[in-house]
Amino acid sequence: MKVSVSVLKEYNRLINAIKKTNESSADFLHVDVMDGAFVDNKKFPLEVVYDVKRISKKPLDIHLMVKSYDLIKEYAKLMPEYLTFHVEVIDDYTMIDYVKNLGIKVGLAINPETSIKKLIPYVDDIDLVLFMSVTPGLGGQEFKKEVVDKIKEFKKVAPSDLIISIDGGVNDKTIELCKYAGCDMVVSGSFITNSENYDESIEKLR
Repeated sequence: MKVSVSVLKEYNRLINAIKKTNESSADFLHVDVMDGAFVDNKKFPLEVVYDVKRISKKPLDIHLMVKSYDLIKEYAKLMPEYLTFHVEVIDDYTMIDYVKNLGIKVGLAINPETSIKKLIPYVDDIDLVLFMSVTPGLGGQEFKKEVVDKIKEFKKVAPSDLIISIDGGVNDKTIELCKYAGCDMVVSGSFITNSENYDESIEKLR
């Protein structure tokens, strides 16, 4: 299981959280960008994420909770390992093609209430699907168990090399549900960043 550490809850202590992630066995550093429009919250403006990239020794896994195509293009300039935006904001392949042509791996995120039918047209053209197991916008929420069945259903039609990731309420108790669903990667924030020993918490998720 790949583990991506979300530093959303550590926004006011970012440098400390990034350094701890650097020293850990985490696979990625997960950055939740919010525009105040797609979600109510507003976090991680571009200049902050530039600083994050400068400090981080882990590949960046950027999750864009934004409505604007222009914003997606701006964050693409950071050249992260994965750039994930929401299937709810796209109507065609335009933005997927734009990001892929830059050499960046493309992820599509999907909210708990959105039908997997919205993902189906794009599955052969993306690298990752990020299933939200909480309502996006706030850290520290409880895991929505109904997302497990949604993932299992999606895996029946997804290409075998498509990475299935999950974000929201992932901890040492819900990880078994993530594994049962068939996830390849988990995004975990509070469970890791609230602990004294990041590695210890990460290993509980693997």
